[in-house]
Amino acid sequence: MSVSVVDGVKVVDVRSLPPGQRHDVIFRVFDEIKPGEHILVVNDHEPVHLVHYLRHERRDFDGDAYTAYERTPGVWVAVIKRKNDVEPEQAERVIRTSFGEERSFSAKEFSPVPVYTGKSYRVILTYLKAKQFIPVHTPKIDLVFVVTRGKGTMVAGDQRFPVREGDVIIVPAGTKRGVVAETDMEALHLVSPPPTDADHEEVARKLQSGTFE
Repeated sequence: MSVSVVDGVKVVDVRSLPPGQRHDVIFRVFDEIKPGEHILVVNDHEPVHLVHYLRHERRDFDGDAYTAYERTPGVWVAVIKRKNDVEPEQAERVIRTSFGEERSFSAKEFSPVPVYTGKSYRVILTYLKAKQFIPVHTPKIDLVFVVTRGKGTMVAGDQRFPVREGDVIIVPAGTKRGVVAETDMEALHLVSPPPTDADHEEVARKLQSGTFE
């Protein structure tokens, strides 16, 4: 692993590290930069799992600024930028926000906006455009999913059922879950405990392949 500075930008080359150590190193360097700055991550593949994790975990990650390109065969460079106007999440503080204030739809895939992380749970506001989905996955976390706008279809355990505004779905840890939007949807997504990198792996892999189930 090497960290260098090129034209004032930190470049993190993680190709020599085992896969299980790469994210921690990137997060450490990301935390060292100022709001509005970015780092370049050099990897042997496009870091789609890293980006998925950042979208869920970091309010200060600028997902709209993310780009990645293959510089040479097997050498990828990704731009990871820190937002200008959002401070890192701080636990144990009062949060007051709204779906309108946080609203963020992505043209590519569903958009998770983390609004609070405590010691035992995380609160995410989730936005899906019509036909977007959260892939069916089986993490080791409890889920409370509250639809506040729109409608779609949810998979929970062995069940498949329609969901719409006002519905509350509770899925215990170790039970598969996923949702696909029929119209633009917004939902409160409360998970306990906060997910780990491993909990995100199946979702990131299926999003990359465009697979719902």
